[in-house]
Amino acid sequence: MVAEKNWEGVDGFEINDEAKVTISAAASLLVLGLSEPFYFDRVESIIVYPRVIKNRQMHRGMVVDESESYFSGQAWQNGPLLFSWPNVVDGTSRSGDGANVVIHEFAHHIDGLDGEMGGSPIIESEELSQRWTTVFSAEYKRLCETIESGCQPYIDPYAATNPAEFFAVTTEIFFDSPRRLKRAIPAVFDLLKAYFAVDPEAFKA
Repeated sequence: MVAEKNWEGVDGFEINDEAKVTISAAASLLVLGLSEPFYFDRVESIIVYPRVIKNRQMHRGMVVDESESYFSGQAWQNGPLLFSWPNVVDGTSRSGDGANVVIHEFAHHIDGLDGEMGGSPIIESEELSQRWTTVFSAEYKRLCETIESGCQPYIDPYAATNPAEFFAVTTEIFFDSPRRLKRAIPAVFDLLKAYFAVDPEAFKA
């Protein structure tokens, strides 16, 4: 990944080996269990900002929404991945809080390989695909109902934004804090373990 991607620093951020290796290493966690080599071939560019990124609805220099917002990363459908360097450092240096923006955005990219970021990545196994649809729909609905009822959510409430964010957030927690996800939503933990073909508990102290 370090050698094959187009790395861009913006707003004065200078791309160096630390940035390339840190982002590549975190992203590579998602492909540890795959039998065939896969290095996010459709990701051509990775863009890194020196601070939290402003104007979420700005793409390739064109403002598509005048409202101003801030975010730590973003994955464009069939486009680049954007990261705030301070958030990358926080997520990769502090394991156990369930937050890792690199894993989150690369999960969105995986989700979008079928042409839509809708919370359902490409799954070759028909049995796993059926389980995925049933379990993820039910657990996403349960989280939304928990928040709507005023109860304390058991994972980051941002996961209730839409099914795509539910997949990205649970993937983020799966790799960063696997035991937390296993306690909170065991059925989703089991699905992600089957999908990514890896058990992150094995390399977590």
